[in-house]
Amino acid sequence: MAAAQGGEERAIQKNYWIEHSADLTVEAMMLDSRASDLDREERPEILSLLPPFQGKSVLELGAGIGRFTGELAKKAGQVIAVDFIESVIKKNESTNGHFKNVSFMCADVTSPDMKILPESLDLIFSNWLLMYLSDDEVENLAERMIKWLKVGGFIFFRESCFHQSGDCKRRSNPTHYREPRFYTKVFKDCHMHKGSGTSFELSLTSFKCIGAYVKNKKNQNQICWIWQKVRSTDDRGFQRFLDNVQYSCSGILRYERVFGEGFVSTGGIGMQSGDFYSL
Repeated sequence: MAAAQGGEERAIQKNYWIEHSADLTVEAMMLDSRASDLDREERPEILSLLPPFQGKSVLELGAGIGRFTGELAKKAGQVIAVDFIESVIKKNESTNGHFKNVSFMCADVTSPDMKILPESLDLIFSNWLLMYLSDDEVENLAERMIKWLKVGGFIFFRESCFHQSGDCKRRSNPTHYREPRFYTKVFKDCHMHKGSGTSFELSLTSFKCIGAYVKNKKNQNQICWIWQKVRSTDDRGFQRFLDNVQYSCSGILRYERVFGEGFVSTGGIGMQSGDFYSL
């Protein structure tokens, strides 16, 4: 039953993106009539948030037509750009194929056929990917990501939370607009165990909204996370404090009563990219 549901989910999402990638433009990929203006502001903002990746190995999941591929390639030692729509990844290759450190892969990130060597990556980057996966698919991908990462490596992802952002008309919309705490819980609960008895987990290092969307669309629900792969003992004390004290359910509710629903610090929408949300 689960396999059948997973197959149906993938078919729906693939048909959705085949429909919306008929026109290989930034407006079609971002599903917004103001995409060009938004892209000019948000792309450098997102790149500024990334941990250092000079000369590093980067996996870009859901790479699309390559808005970020070329930018990543300018600094990275190696970039693997992955997308599951063939016309889209071919467009990316035609734009960014001159970067000799980039390889292009047409593959579905949920497929076990997408082979990435264990502990081979320094950074896994995705922008608007997880919201096109089912809950189970997000959990399974998180488990694979932690295996692909080197110790000390990072995962960056950005998602639309709560509701639709882009204004493009759609006959249907299978996107999963989740609460941020879903993603936080999935990645916080993700662990990797090695035969030697050593275990690894993901430590949350950054969590904020995209200021370009706050400024231009009054939308504070474009949220990004950065996680680092650490040995379980390395981050245990501080993480236990965050989980059990500062960001416990009761702690979050106390923050929201003071700062407003969805916020655990001062400022509200006016803080733009400095806004932080309940974990």
